[in-house]
Amino acid sequence: NLSRYVQKVSKGSLNPNKLYNNWDLKENDLNFKALLLNFQKKDSFDFALNAATPNHIVYKRLKTALKIINALPKDHFKKIEIKHKIELNDSNEVIIEIKKKLIYWEDLKPLDTITTIYDEATQLGIKKFQMRHGLGTDGVIGVGTVQALNFSKEDRKKQIIANMERWRWYPREFEPEYLIINIPDYSLRVVKNNDTIRTHKVIIGKPVRKTPVLSSRLTHLIFNPTWTVPPTILRKDVIPAATKNRSYFSSKNITIYDSYNCVVNPSDWNISKARSYRYVQSPGVTNSLGLVKFMFPNRFTVYLHDTNTRGYFEKDIRALSSGCIRVENPFELTEYLLDDPENWNLEKIDEAINTGKTREVRFSKEVYIHIFYWTAWSENGTLQFRDDLYNLDMDLFKKLD
Repeated sequence: NLSRYVQKVSKGSLNPNKLYNNWDLKENDLNFKALLLNFQKKDSFDFALNAATPNHIVYKRLKTALKIINALPKDHFKKIEIKHKIELNDSNEVIIEIKKKLIYWEDLKPLDTITTIYDEATQLGIKKFQMRHGLGTDGVIGVGTVQALNFSKEDRKKQIIANMERWRWYPREFEPEYLIINIPDYSLRVVKNNDTIRTHKVIIGKPVRKTPVLSSRLTHLIFNPTWTVPPTILRKDVIPAATKNRSYFSSKNITIYDSYNCVVNPSDWNISKARSYRYVQSPGVTNSLGLVKFMFPNRFTVYLHDTNTRGYFEKDIRALSSGCIRVENPFELTEYLLDDPENWNLEKIDEAINTGKTREVRFSKEVYIHIFYWTAWSENGTLQFRDDLYNLDMDLFKKLD
């Protein structure tokens, strides 16, 4: 049925707002009649298909990825299992199977003889493989690398198809300037006129406290923010910690307020009333939000912020937060977003922070933010995959079937 086909290629087969509770995107309103008419003009099927499908670069890269994967021969590999990490010059039977896989995925050039030695050429192949999968490129074959090696052609194809469906749900039109966060890639990109002009590492929500998918507009930032402990963190982290150790509040610079807004002395804190209090962390270097936070309206009360644990950006796997997004080099991002070199260069930003005062600054230019989730694409003809942190891909593919 043509109208169902048009619906499928343009808006997707499923409605994400019915599938997920941490998903907040407006449904794409597309002119179906016009799209259908395009398809009914017999001579222009490709034109009609192009008009109906997303035109974002990532969607185009997914289409390329699907072509690449479809062109690969059938794969019949044994499952790779290792008892301990494999390092350069180790010898192990399993290396033979690993080399075959690397050759199949074109991370290693075909070999005349395949030995059990983990040699330098194979290590380079592993590093290339690790890079394409967002893994630490240490050339050591560990659990994460083996897990990625064990994906079959068919698994990867399903993953690409699931991601294409997801991109049909994302907005059709993007603004001239926006931030786009890819949750499984732990990355934030600043895009202006279709070019990526800055990239920042981010820390996102752990699988049990997922970062939501949403689109919004940045409104303002706050220097030296205070932090009011949200209900989930209060229940799961703060109350248990304070029950064990009453000096928890002073060590974290947290002030407790009762319902009359009066300060409660930590020694009078009482677990039976714990949830009726408000807990506010003072601004400063120990504050969980760091020294600046970026605000955008959304129903999940998540925001983008600095962090007091910047060492975490060195980790490869950065699903460590309670849902909010922590960004590396936040002052450089601040300078860029405020876009006022005279009043808001790095030096002036430093001054504002050094006063220790909480201060709000509105953004004068329109910058939007998109927090999305995609685990596959192609880059210059090379397949890229990321770990499906929130286990969404296979589940979505099954629902499409």
